[in-house]
Amino acid sequence: MSADTGIRDVVTGLYVREYFDDVIARELERSRRHGIALSVVSVVIVDFAAVADAGEETAVAVLGEAAKELQRNVRETDHLFRWEDDEFLLLLFGADAEACARKVRQLDVLFRPWRDGGGPVPVPVRVRVGGATHEEGLVFPSVLQAARTIARPAPASP
Repeated sequence: MSADTGIRDVVTGLYVREYFDDVIARELERSRRHGIALSVVSVVIVDFAAVADAGEETAVAVLGEAAKELQRNVRETDHLFRWEDDEFLLLLFGADAEACARKVRQLDVLFRPWRDGGGPVPVPVRVRVGGATHEEGLVFPSVLQAARTIARPAPASP
């Protein structure tokens, strides 16, 4: 049995949300000890319900391909999680605000062709990306929430 059993998502192979608490405690301590920045990037598949309506096979393909794209575009020192059904979270150790902004732009450009069906999946998929950097004096949950708020669109008004 693999040592990763229970900490990896079965659909994407990424770390699961529950493993995040273990990782973030270590990364925050390491960041504090060495005075090195820590950033978080949220990647959201917008209107994932519509993707799921195209069928389970399509939804699984979208999640799998998004995970592969993200894995190809992170450093070995980064941690990538499947955060929610429609969201991925990336921890960037050693990434200051400028590096975080570059990663957000890079991922936005990477997923842009997916909007018109130009990605590796058979349906158009909108992806939003947001990021924030942990700085001295901030509590990490507020940094995490900032990144997620940027990436997750506000609900439409009735």
